[in-house]
Order: sequence, then structure tokens, then C-alpha cells
Amino acid sequence: MEKFFASCWRAKLLFLLWAPLVSCRRRLIAAMASDDDIEYFAEKRANMIHHIDSMVLLIFTSLMVVIVLTAWFFKHHRLRFINESGLTLCYGMLIGYLILWTNLGQIESSTMQVVPSNGSLIYRPPDFLRLGVAKADNSVVHFHYEVIDGLFADSKSEMEKKRVERKTVFSPEIFFNIILPPVIFNAGYSLKKRRFFRNIGSILSFVFIGTTATAFFIGIFMYLFSSVFMLGFKFQELLYFGCILSPTDPLSVLAVFNELNVEADLYALVFGESALNDAVAIVMAGIIDMYTPGSSDTLDLAALGFCVWSFFYVFFGSLLLGSVIGCINALITKFTLIAEFPNLESGMFILLSYVSFLLAEVVGFTGIVAVLFCGICQAHYTFNNLSDESQNRTKQFFEMVSFLAEGFIFLYIGVAVVTSNAMKWQIPFLLFALFSMIMSRAMFVYPLCSFLNLKRKPPIPLNHQHMLVFAGLRGAVSFALASRNAATENRQIMLSTTSMAVIATVLINGGLTNWMIDKLGIKYGDSVSRTEGEDEPTVHTPTVHSHNPWDKAFLPRKWYNFDATFMKPLLTNAQPTLMQTMPSLCRPLARMLTTRREMENYRSNLDTSSTGAEESLTREISVDADNGKDEPET
Repeated sequence: MEKFFASCWRAKLLFLLWAPLVSCRRRLIAAMASDDDIEYFAEKRANMIHHIDSMVLLIFTSLMVVIVLTAWFFKHHRLRFINESGLTLCYGMLIGYLILWTNLGQIESSTMQVVPSNGSLIYRPPDFLRLGVAKADNSVVHFHYEVIDGLFADSKSEMEKKRVERKTVFSPEIFFNIILPPVIFNAGYSLKKRRFFRNIGSILSFVFIGTTATAFFIGIFMYLFSSVFMLGFKFQELLYFGCILSPTDPLSVLAVFNELNVEADLYALVFGESALNDAVAIVMAGIIDMYTPGSSDTLDLAALGFCVWSFFYVFFGSLLLGSVIGCINALITKFTLIAEFPNLESGMFILLSYVSFLLAEVVGFTGIVAVLFCGICQAHYTFNNLSDESQNRTKQFFEMVSFLAEGFIFLYIGVAVVTSNAMKWQIPFLLFALFSMIMSRAMFVYPLCSFLNLKRKPPIPLNHQHMLVFAGLRGAVSFALASRNAATENRQIMLSTTSMAVIATVLINGGLTNWMIDKLGIKYGDSVSRTEGEDEPTVHTPTVHSHNPWDKAFLPRKWYNFDATFMKPLLTNAQPTLMQTMPSLCRPLARMLTTRREMENYRSNLDTSSTGAEESLTREISVDADNGKDEPET
């Protein structure tokens, strides 16, 4: 063992000595090479790119440190005149202007205008360019150039001189594949189930009817505006723009709600809508963008019907896939002893959760929907099988990653608004888009609440309806959808408009949340009882509440019973077991699906209940004896 540790230390020492030698070798090659040597230019460019990349990462990491300290300062001093998300946006815009107006990261570069050899026009940009460069000995070396994501239709040649500005604009795929999944998963994993299911009917109405109505209202308003002022937008483009602006992200509003302890039903409606409408908006945007005709400005009924079918197919297919992955993880944690190794258990939990996202994207579904319902499923089933250490670890891990990811997204939006070259600004379009966004929110909230109040007990009061309209902030998902495709000038106008919509709603609505709560007379603090709240996933199945009409419906009652008698006993170690809930005919199969831990808990409960019954009987006999009553003989 001592020899093993000694060899490890020697390997580390050699690595520490080797790294500076490699760096010195690169500099020596660059110094000794001639100006005409291709290796000299390649080595010099690699060093400059590495330096710029490190500088950009340092800038963002340092700003994230400032954001964490700012969040602590605001929570410690209970400052409410501006929210953390709004301040993060301001930090990003400030750094963007510093990068834009300073010589930070400016390097020498050259540009070659490439034209086809036959002089014909190119209608689709190539993925790669192959260029032959002559060396000093007249031999040719071929270089391959790849198109830069997010810099389509670039007309500003000065951007090519300043690499740090271009490096601050990341690929949109980074948002969808790396940053958004943990945020969406945490929304499902930290879902307050009791509060959520008590308002599930209203939440689903807001999610499906409200999100769809918002997208169509914005699309129709913007199409009328574009037609009157001849801006050159197609209806399908503006309908896609409506889908971009339809999801809400009231992060700062929910933070204030949680801090002030507002009424549980209002919190549940705002949170439930924001947790699910992201998935609906992403699916709608993908379907509409996929079936946008190139020449026609109308959407025929056949295409519309196919879009509706594709929406339900993609959404519920993604829902099913994410739920299946969550159930598979529940079975793994139940029937293996991986809980004895919390590191492996937590790693398996995180990896399978990410697999749900990637698998959905690969098979043609939507990863955001899959990872959301995977989080809900794992909170309901898998969480119960985890060890205590893994329960705390996974919960804290996703809360931390979600906090950092959301902070980074708002920071990046602030930087990109200033430095991105993929934005075109059109002020009339921007102002009318903000007006359309507000009007479309009000046009579905008030009528839908009035319709729901016909059967809902208790009804949604008018001040809650006003707050629901006010809480329609836009955030990360809207920006990510807009930045995913900026190939044309119209798409670049949509991107800049979406960015300003996010900034305006976060700064104005988020900053005025406390004032609006007081102005509307919404109860909070000691004046409201929030006994429905739960802070983390629990082992209990949502119970049927007699005052909730949704719970009295046929399908919810059947699901509650099916979940309690089959799903929970099958996927978790909770009581009762399948041997207790399944018919006697299925007893052999139920025994195979019952773990040793479940049987031990079952026998322990039997012993406890029998002991408690004996103690109760003894107490009754003693009381009767004291009262002079003779027990009948058996």
C-alpha cells in the first residue's frame, strides 16, 4: 500500500513538472518558427483562443460569485425594491457594455470573402468550408472551417476583430442540452404535490388553454400590426413568435410569495402554470416551426390538423417516456442494494434523470417535457427508496444547480443583449409586442377564471386574477426558444424583442411584486394559514379532498386508488405491500415483487399493531375491573 501511494505521488509530481515544460515548448516553437510557417500561426492562434476563452469563463464565473453574494445580501437585509433576477440582468448589461467599449480581448484576425467558383448563388449556407493554404515549400495544407452557431446573417465585419464579444454568445444548444434540463427537472422534483393536486384542474386549464390562447392572441395581434405597417412577417412566423412569448417564468414573483407566505391557492396556481407551460410552449413552437410553409402565408386545415395531432403525440409521448425512466430508476433503487453506497446511488439518480432528456430528444420527442415528468415521477416514487444521505444530496444538488443555472441565464441575457451580433432592433415592433403580450395575458385569465369559478370551490377571487395577470413574467425558456434560430432578419428582430420582453417584465413586474400584493389586498404572513404546504417529497400518496371537485371526479379517484394499491407498492418500499393489496390469485407474483425490506417492515407493523391491541385490551379490562364490571367468559 505504501508503494502504491508513493507511485501516485511520483505520478502527480511528474505531471506538475510536465505541464510547464509543454507550455515552454509551445512558446519556443513559436519563437523559433519563421513568419511564413503555418505551425507558427496555428500555435499563436491556439494560445490566443485559449487566453480569450479563459478570460470569458473568468468573467462569467466572477459575476456568478457576485450574484451569490448579492442574493445573500438581499435575503439578509430583506430588501424588496428590486429582485435578484433583475439585478442579475443589470450586471450582465453592465459587463456587456464594458466588453463592447474596451479593448478587452481584441486580437489580430483576417477575413476572406468566399464566393462560389462558378459564380452561382448559394441558397443554403454550407456546414463546412474547405480552404487550401500553401506552405513555404509550396505544398498545400487544407483547413476546414465550421459555421458559427448564433452568428448567421452577420453583416458587421468589426465583430471579427474582437473575439471576446463573439465568445460571450454561446450556442443555443448549450441552453437546451445543458442549462435548461436541471432547471426544469428541479421544478418537477421540488413540486409541492398536495398544493399542486388540490388545484390540478385549474392549473391544467391555465397550462393548455391559457398557453395556447396566449400564443394565438399574440400571433394574431402581431400579424395585424405587421400587415398594416407592411413589416414583411408571415403569419406562421408571428405564430411561432407567440409561442416564444407564451411561457411564463415568475421566478422573482414566486420568491416574494414564498418569503411573504402568501395564500396557498394563489401560490399553487402561479407555480403550477409556470412549471408546466414551458413544456407546452416548447412543443407548440417546435411543431409550428417544423411545418412553416416557405411560400404560402396561410395555414390550411390539413396542416393545422396535423400540427394538433403532432402536438398531442409529442407531448404525451414525452410525458410517458419521462415517467417510464422515473419508474425504471425507482425499480433499480428498490430491488438492488445500491442504497448501501450513497455516491453510486446519487450518481445513478442524476444520470438516469438526464437520460430521460437525451432519449426524448433522440427519438423525436421533447426532452424538456420528459425531464419535467421524470422529476415528478422520481419525487413520488424513487425518492422513497433512496437512503437518507442520497435524499438530502439529490435535493440539495438540484436546488443548487437550478439556482446557478437560472442566475447564469439571466446574466447571459444581459450580456447578449449588448454584445450579440444576431439581434436586429425595430422599436415599433418591440413596443407593440409588449402591448400584445399584456393584452393576451388578460384576455385569457379573466374569462378562464370566470368559467372555472362556475364549479370551483373556493372560487378564484378577483384580486387573485389581477395577480395572475401581473405574474406573467417571461424568462429563460422564451429567450432560449428565440435564440435557437436567428438565421434571418425577422428571426433576429424576434430575438431582440424577446430579450427586451424578458428584461422589462423581470425588472418592472418583479420589482413591483410587493407593492402589487399590498395594493390588491392579498393575504400573507400570519393572516393566512398554509397547512397544505410541504417542503419536500414525501412517502404519502395525494389524498382525496372532499372539498375539491377535481378529487370527486371519476378519473382522479381511479388514479388515486390505482396508485395506492399497485404503483406505490410495486415501485417503493412503502406500506402496504403488494401482498396486502393484490388479490390472492396474484399472491405468488406479488411475493416475487416484494423485497425483504418490505416484508420486514410489514412484520414489524404487524407485531406493533398486535402489541398495541393487547395493551388496549388490557387497559379496557383493568378499567372494567375498577368499575366493578365482570367480563363475560369466553
